Amino acid sequence: MKVKNFYAYQAQLDLPFSETDKDLLSEIFKTLELKFGLIKNSNQYLIDLGAGDGRVILYAALVLGIKSLGVEINSNLIRVEKKNIKFLKKEKQFKKYLFRRIKIKLGDFYLLNLNTFDFVYIYSWPNMQRFLNQVLSTAKKGAVIVSYKYPLRNFETYLKLDFELNQKVVNNEVSTYFYVKF
Repeated sequence: MKVKNFYAYQAQLDLPFSETDKDLLSEIFKTLELKFGLIKNSNQYLIDLGAGDGRVILYAALVLGIKSLGVEINSNLIRVEKKNIKFLKKEKQFKKYLFRRIKIKLGDFYLLNLNTFDFVYIYSWPNMQRFLNQVLSTAKKGAVIVSYKYPLRNFETYLKLDFELNQKVVNNEVSTYFYVKF
C-alpha cells in the first residue's frame, strides 16, 4: 500500500508515536489468554494498528507464537522495527520459526479490512477515534479489540466492552480496554 508523503506526515501529526509500556505487555497478553481464548503457538492472528517500534507484534509472535502483523505509516519506525528484529535474531533467544510469524507493513491502517484478524491492538488517542469507525467495523464477529490507555467511544453499535485491565506504572494507573466485535 503506497502512502503519499504529505498524507503520511499529516497522519503522524494527528497520531504521533506513543509507546505501550513494555512492562504491561505480559499482563495484557495474559488477559487475552485467560479471558479471550488466545492460544499459544496457534494460527490465531493479531494486528497492531500503528505498530510503532513493533513491541506488540514482537511479543505476540516471539513469546506467544501467534501470527502478528504490524501496520505503520512512518517508514522510520518500520526501519526501527526491522532493526529490532535483526538484533533479536542475532541474540538467538527465540526459535527461528517464530520470526516467520512476524510481518511488518508500511501503510495506512484506516484503509484496512480487519476481517481476518482474531485480535486487533490499538493505542488510539481520543482525538483520532472519530476516524476509526470505518476500519473497526470491518473486524470479524468475535474479534477482540484491545485499546491501550483510552476507551473507545461511540462504537456501541458493534463493539461491547468486555473487560478493563488496570495496571500501575510508576505511580500512575494505566487502563487497557478489551472489546468484542458482535
